Amino acid sequence: MKLDDVIHAPEFAADPYPVYQQLRENDPVQWSEVWNCWVVTRYDDVRTCLQDAKRFSNVGRITGLFHRHFDADQLARLKPLIDHYSHGLINIDPPGHTRIRRLLHEVFRPSTIGRLSAFVQSFVDDLLAKTVPAGKLRVVHDLAHPLPVHVIAQLFGVPLTDVPLFTAWSAGIVKFMQSPTPSFEECLRSQQALLDLRAYLNAGIETRRATPRDDVLSLMVHARSEGDALTEDEILGTAVTILLGGHETTTRLLTTTLLELARHPEQQEKLRRDPERMDSAVEEFLRFAGPFHRDQRVAAVDSELRGKAIKQGDTILMMLASANRDPAQFPEPDTFDITRTPNRHVAFGFGPHICLGAPLARLEMSITINTFFKTIPRYRVISDPIDWEFGFLRGPRELELELGN
Repeated sequence: MKLDDVIHAPEFAADPYPVYQQLRENDPVQWSEVWNCWVVTRYDDVRTCLQDAKRFSNVGRITGLFHRHFDADQLARLKPLIDHYSHGLINIDPPGHTRIRRLLHEVFRPSTIGRLSAFVQSFVDDLLAKTVPAGKLRVVHDLAHPLPVHVIAQLFGVPLTDVPLFTAWSAGIVKFMQSPTPSFEECLRSQQALLDLRAYLNAGIETRRATPRDDVLSLMVHARSEGDALTEDEILGTAVTILLGGHETTTRLLTTTLLELARHPEQQEKLRRDPERMDSAVEEFLRFAGPFHRDQRVAAVDSELRGKAIKQGDTILMMLASANRDPAQFPEPDTFDITRTPNRHVAFGFGPHICLGAPLARLEMSITINTFFKTIPRYRVISDPIDWEFGFLRGPRELELELGN
């Protein structure tokens, strides 16, 4: 089984899990010529790559693709994009990563995230009130896309009038990440979106230095630990990471979750009857239909994995979604079971770089699905066929529902 033979096939985007199964069973560490990297598919190997920073580094995991694909003149024009992804929380290893994470610990306390509950509830109520009377719902357009970006705007103290800007910048920045081999023009467009967002956030940082507010941007500006503080570049990098990680991923997770609940009516009914199962259900949503299908590292030293010689500088693509369907870790992995326990999925990563925004995603999912069920007694999917977007993130471009009483 060669992944390269199916990478661009629509069938792979629509259902990659049979391919993942074949790779896990027959060639769990496979070299992809198309993506120019090692593709790792088994749970234990993925966890090893995620937590062993001495062998598998975050340094250069994104910037490496620029250096592999572009010449010196192009690299010079992409300097702001390269600089951004050369620093910051998700682009460095311990001990530098540990220092930034320590400073952010106080910023992202459960109490900080918990304060958003009322806003999320009110926003979801309003969104559904506007769409339910029509009897149909476009999940991405009407619910899954506007919700997370408004929540993050609230988190950062961004005026609601500026949310469309955040939405456009978020989509623009991640565009180059949709393919391991983006075009130069795509990278330039992503760079411009990044520069616009950083300029906006930089103005906000200066305002909050002079006059602190009750929002996360202020908390980051004034965060202190052991006499240390975040630099301006670290604040900007973290803010961009939170926007991208908390917006695009939650949009796809919520959309795919509603699809899977429609495909598994017995599980939907079980959750409707017993909303107390929501916490375990959210974990199964993440395992079974998590949107973040792959993450990557760079080999810091010559190494070996499953008998394959990994050379220093090689890129390793860890298929998180495949790891989450590995029968060695999850009994009956292709069964959607909202009561599954234990459920040690890697949808949010694992190790030192585990997702900072995981509590926020869980909060949004729990409130939204609960409210959806209370508001909409029955629904069915009417999108046919479903058009799947599949890069580092996977999810329907849109999902149309017919709502019933």
